[in-house]
Amino acid sequence: MAGNVALAADVPAGVTLAEKQTLVRNNGSEVQSLDPHKIEGVPESNISRDLFEGLLVSDLDGHPAPGVAESWDNKDAKVWTFHLRKDAKWSDGTPVTAQDFVYRWQRSVDPNTAS
Repeated sequence: MAGNVALAADVPAGVTLAEKQTLVRNNGSEVQSLDPHKIEGVPESNISRDLFEGLLVSDLDGHPAPGVAESWDNKDAKVWTFHLRKDAKWSDGTPVTAQDFVYRWQRSVDPNTAS
């Protein structure tokens, strides 16, 4: 899943794209980990944002916008319900499920993860 691809797809009228489309991420230093729960620095965060799409993303103004969740609601200020896009898939084509996000939250607070 690529969280920032949609932002790169907005091409102004009159702009002609190069025939070869290559994105080079000049990160400045080697990453220490690509494990999303062990990321501590900016280089890792840059790559993580490029690789993974969360329930929400930031729009061009920095406001929350739909990511894997196409909508969300909160009726009691305690429980948030996220409604996932039906077309959300992992890079291997496997559908993204709510359980994937439950696992992520449970793993992040597991003492064995040392997150």
